[in-house]
Amino acid sequence: MHEQLVEQAQLEMAQMAEQETARQLISEASQKLSEAVQGKANNPQGTILLRLLSVCSEKLTACTKQLADIKHEKEKLEEKLKKLEQRVVRTKATETPTLSHAHKAFLKCIS
Repeated sequence: MHEQLVEQAQLEMAQMAEQETARQLISEASQKLSEAVQGKANNPQGTILLRLLSVCSEKLTACTKQLADIKHEKEKLEEKLKKLEQRVVRTKATETPTLSHAHKAFLKCIS
């Protein structure tokens, strides 16, 4: 479970990096588009840049969704891990007195 949690954290970091790359591409495309279409009514370069901007925007949307999914999965794994840790602590707490009691009874028997 711990390995899955580490894997989810790594996926989250990778998605955040992809999201930042997409933001940068969109920003760059917007800037170039703005420069290209200033004063030109029918500009093929502007059309290409518009497509690039659209693709980048779609990529950013997909990355954002993937990041949300990864975060959700990570949260689920963290919750499972927390519950398992609590269960182990409770189990140890209930086993210790029983073992001590059994040990005392055994010592009484052999005395």
